[in-house]
Amino acid sequence: MKRLLLPLIALLCFYGSSVFVTFLPLDIISSDRVLVPHFLIIFILLMSVYYHNTTAVLYGFIFGFLYDSFYTEVLGVYLFIFPFVTFLTSRIMKVLNNNWIVTSIVILLNVSLLEFIVYEINFLIGKTDWDIAAFADLRLWPTLVLNAVFIIIFSYPLKQLLLKLEKERLED
Repeated sequence: MKRLLLPLIALLCFYGSSVFVTFLPLDIISSDRVLVPHFLIIFILLMSVYYHNTTAVLYGFIFGFLYDSFYTEVLGVYLFIFPFVTFLTSRIMKVLNNNWIVTSIVILLNVSLLEFIVYEINFLIGKTDWDIAAFADLRLWPTLVLNAVFIIIFSYPLKQLLLKLEKERLED
């Protein structure tokens, strides 16, 4: 059962993002704003910090492909961005102090990087006509606020779970 725990949590985050968007009351925010929950990549980034980096990168590839298949029209974007930001996070956290605030900031910076790369790819292929200021105002900032709230609520329980699973993995 413990071997299935990480994939189940990843699947829950994967589907939880779309369920969250479905049930999010739009009255809370302006209708022009776009909130993009990145619960899955946040979980994978937490895995890279508190669990095993290679496993997290593998999850990045697998769930990046699934994300591309289910949510985007351009295959390969998330397939390569998820493992890239996962690897980047693990390398940054090897240098920086591994406390909650630093980890949260690094994760939010990597979510910003992910959003910016996706924006640039969509801009280059003509899928969006927003300029960078409109992107930052209408999509990036609301997305970062939403994901910061997710990190505040779920990062500590996920950290404890991942550290426990890492300890058990190392004992085996």
